[in-house]
Amino acid sequence: MRFRLLRWWLIAPLLAFLWAMLDRPRPKPIHQAEWLDAGGVLVRAVRAGQGDTTLLLLHGYGESLTTWRAVFDPLASHARVVAIDLPGFGGSAKPDVPYSLPALTERLSRFIDRWTTGPLVVVGHSMGGELAAALALARPDRVKLLVLIAPAGYRIGLGGIAGSMTPSKARTIGRYLALRSFITPIHDPAWLGEPDSSATYDQTGDTSYSRVAARVLEEFDWVGLRSKFHELLQPTLLIWGGLDPVVPFSVGDTLSRTIPCVRYLPLPNAFHRPHAEIPDTVISAIRGFLAKRDC
Repeated sequence: MRFRLLRWWLIAPLLAFLWAMLDRPRPKPIHQAEWLDAGGVLVRAVRAGQGDTTLLLLHGYGESLTTWRAVFDPLASHARVVAIDLPGFGGSAKPDVPYSLPALTERLSRFIDRWTTGPLVVVGHSMGGELAAALALARPDRVKLLVLIAPAGYRIGLGGIAGSMTPSKARTIGRYLALRSFITPIHDPAWLGEPDSSATYDQTGDTSYSRVAARVLEEFDWVGLRSKFHELLQPTLLIWGGLDPVVPFSVGDTLSRTIPCVRYLPLPNAFHRPHAEIPDTVISAIRGFLAKRDC
């Protein structure tokens, strides 16, 4: 009997604490998700900040706008910031449409015309970096500055997996990507509010997501700007992790000598996602670049 009383005495406070936590109302999210048209495809977006300059944040393959959470609000304190899920990824629509580099660039071009005003700074990571550069080449009238974080477009690592793609391999990787999506979750309820129908969406069981992921691998030209980077005339901030296994660090050195007006920030101890790994360093670099707006 004495042991039972002691056990209850120890457990009761824990149960009370857990009950209080469950009963406590959730904090209101900082931002609310929106679904905006991008050339006929609805993409999930989050917008904040104010000012004449707009920063458009484009994530990498298999990720979502939540990859920018650590840098989004600090950047939004100095400018207007828009982050989106690329068509086919995250909470965006996943229609049966082309996912080639030209097709996605055209959708982004139509997106910026409809939803942004003033000078545009495009910040892109990996696949999003290649799209950022392609958009800058296609729309120099709108894109005035570039921030490229380990961009695709010149050479891909991982054994050149994207360079020897077959439909069977693409489907396998697409299914794998869907199953591992819990590692980089697309929802963050404390930061981004969503309707219940969207907040409960789970990529792991969505066959349309794995299908689109496979189509992107097949259709997107991962080295499509290899002969085009020297044509970028916008001042460009190039950020690269020295331990990047996806887009080799050596590519950063090559592009730093190829892009005409470039400021190069190598980060020897970072991997493929420095904006998520060491966000304070990336925030400081972007702010400094925006302040000078030159090479």
